[in-house]
Formats: sequence, structure tokens, C-alpha cells
Amino acid sequence: MAPLRVRGFGWSRRRCYARVVASLRARLGLRGHTLPSPTRKQVLSTAAKRLASSLDSLLHPRSQMDRNSLLLHADIAFQGIVAGGAGAYLSVFAVRLGASAFLVGLLTALPALLTAAACIPAARYVARQKQLVPVVNRSRVAFRIVYLVIAIIPWLLPRYAAVAIVAVWSLVALPAAYANVSFAGVMAEAVPPERRAIAISTRYAIYSIVTAATLPITGRILETIPFPLNYQVVFALSFIAASLSIWVYAKIRIPDQVPARAEASVRHTPLQQVRQGLREVAGNPSFMAYLGAGTVYRLGLNMPAALFSIFWVKNLSLSDGNIALATTITNVFSVLGYFFWGYIAKRRGHAPVMVASTVGLGFYPLLTASAHSLTPILLASVLSGLFASGVNLAFFNVLLAVAPPDKRAAFVAWDSGTANIVAFIGPLLGTAATGMFGIRTALLISAVVRLVGGLMFLQLRIRE
Repeated sequence: MAPLRVRGFGWSRRRCYARVVASLRARLGLRGHTLPSPTRKQVLSTAAKRLASSLDSLLHPRSQMDRNSLLLHADIAFQGIVAGGAGAYLSVFAVRLGASAFLVGLLTALPALLTAAACIPAARYVARQKQLVPVVNRSRVAFRIVYLVIAIIPWLLPRYAAVAIVAVWSLVALPAAYANVSFAGVMAEAVPPERRAIAISTRYAIYSIVTAATLPITGRILETIPFPLNYQVVFALSFIAASLSIWVYAKIRIPDQVPARAEASVRHTPLQQVRQGLREVAGNPSFMAYLGAGTVYRLGLNMPAALFSIFWVKNLSLSDGNIALATTITNVFSVLGYFFWGYIAKRRGHAPVMVASTVGLGFYPLLTASAHSLTPILLASVLSGLFASGVNLAFFNVLLAVAPPDKRAAFVAWDSGTANIVAFIGPLLGTAATGMFGIRTALLISAVVRLVGGLMFLQLRIRE
């Protein structure tokens, strides 16, 4: 062992450590005694006790805040089942029913347009409510029954099934707008700010784990049952899981919202509402910075929304099992990403997570565009899972940070409205670029836009 030089003496590392321990013993009055070192059995016993304590606090919450966290986790678990079923295969189902690229683009664009139109009225309505949890659940009932409707559409309208799916999916965007606006308020009240980053990252991790566990099951159903009954079974199971999530969510308890929203009782015309909202958001530089960079980034995020399913099915001829495998890999690595980005956010804040994750996710369509087989798609799925988790965490937490608590519903509505306008325009631009330059070039363009948006977050230096 090479000597470790300390103040000119050639002491070895072992001797140096021994002198340090002897000095500590002398200071603590332990001269002549040995310090007991824990055995492996003791270490494992301590770890087991800590794990048991954590599980006990999770399964037997001691406060309403703990109960809310448990219910939010159960709610997201059922949503993970939906994501591993209907959520993963909606556009693929439409393509297999004969939907064109334009029609698949409308599957994303039309709901976004209707959601954008409903956001401001939804914010005014939510601002007048005392209890937000019932608002979320009433809206959820309206738009989650759509999974059952989609399941029976091939029987009701076999010749126009693809068109009917797009129409039905678009209409439920109206109640979804009310759920989106009110959910942010519920989350802000159900979990205190100091626990919010961990709670949100845990929710997303549970979502990814359950989705990843569900996808092999739904993929097996799609592979073994004849078309279209296989998709109908998946959508029916998703409806059951969505109903259970509504039942769980109804048990959340938060304080009434009357004091913070008393001024919302004043009646305004729609034009006055828009003008008032514009004045409010324009007077908040942090929110405007977030909104500007977010708009550019979301454009790149939504441009290929209709292209991935088309590229997988028509250009690469991937089977439903291969698509399920790629989506499973995405969700598995999302779990790792949520814990990693949650740790970074706790130490560094959400703004650095926003920059790193948005730039990283910009390479996903780039890698997809270069793919000619399944293997690069699986590698792209790894990239998507790792960085999309950071994007999800950062956008939500930065929004809550820059939105004033007393006007949160209005600011969330403006963010949601802008995001949905971009979600309407983005897929149409993506399909138009596909028609002009080809699908691979369209994917490359979306990657460039994502990278520009991510770098805008870096230049704007958004603070929490």
C-alpha cells in the first residue's frame, strides 16, 4: 500500500485511520474499549424495520394528508391500467380500422381545439366552486365512459368506425377541460409544497410501473383474440379501471376553496374574461417566460403525435406485440426517470430539470426517424422513458410555482388553453410536413423544434 503523506510523515492509510479512531475514542472517554461494528444481520434487520415502518405509514395513514397521498397513488394506479390499455392503442386501433394520416392527426387535434375553447369557461366555473374533488369526478365520469363507447363502435358503425372514434374522442374533450383545470387545484391543496415533488414523482412512477405491467397483458390479448374483438376487450377493461379510479378519487378530502375564489362570483362576458385574463398573465413575467418557451417546445412535442403510430405500422410493419414491447420499455425507464428527476429536483430545483429533460427528449423523434427495424425503436423507447418523465415532472411543478395561488385556476386555464391550441396545430403541421417531405423528414423537423424550445428554457432561466 502506498504511503499517505500527512504533515510530512510517511504514515500508511491504515495507520492514519487508526490514529483518527484512537483520537475519537479519547475524546469520547472510550479509551480501552472497542467500538462495536454492526453485523450484516443487524444492518438487514434495521433496513427491514425501516421498510416495515414505511409500509405501515403507507397502508395506515395517520393524517388526512397521508390519506390523500394514498388515494392519489391508488387513483394513478388505475389510470396506469387505462394507459396500458386504451391509452396505448387508441391511435393504433384507428389506423387498423382504416384511418388515414389526416384522420389520425384529427384524433389529437380536434380534442385539443375543443379543450382550448373550454379552458376559460372551465376556469371561471372552477373558481366559483367550494369543493374541487366533485368537479374533477363529474368531469371524469363524462369523458371516461368514452372507452366503453369506443369498444362497441365497430359493432354499431362498422363502415365508419374510424370516423366515429375520432368524433366521439373529440367531444369528450369538453368535460376533460374541467377536470384538467380543477385537478391542479386539488393537487395543490391535497399535498403540501414540501412534499409535492416526492408525491408527484411517486405518482408518475406508480403510473409507469402499472402501465408497464399492463402492456404485456393487453399486448397478449391483442395477439391472441381476433380483430376487432381484441381491441374491444382492451377498451372494455380500460373502462372498468377508469371507473375504479373515479371511485377512489372521490374519497380525497381538501379544504373548501371559498375564501380564495370569492371574487370569481362577479359575472363577465366571454370577451371581458379573455381581456381580464390577458392582463393578469401579462403582469407575471415568470409565467410569460414559462408560457413562451413551453409553447415552442409543445409544438415540437405535438407535431409527431400522429406520426409515430403510422411510422410503426406502415413504415416498419411492427406487430401489436412489438409496439407493446416498445411502450413497456418506455414505461419501465420512466420509473427510473421519475425517481432520478425527483431527486435532482429536490436538490437543484425544477428549472434545471426542465432544461435537461426537454433537450434530452428532443432526440427521441431524431432516433425514431433513423430507424429501419425494431432495435432502434427500442433504444428510442429507453430515451423517451428517461426524459419524458422529467418533462412531466418539470412542467407541472414549474406551472404551480409561477402561478399565483389566489389565481391558480385562471393561470392553469391559460396554460392548458395554450397547450391545447398548440396540440391542435402541431399534428396538422406534422401531417402536412409528412405530405410535403416524407414522414422521416417530418420527424426530424419536430426534433429540431423540441431542441429549440428546450434551449429557450435555458436562456430564459426560469426561477421557482
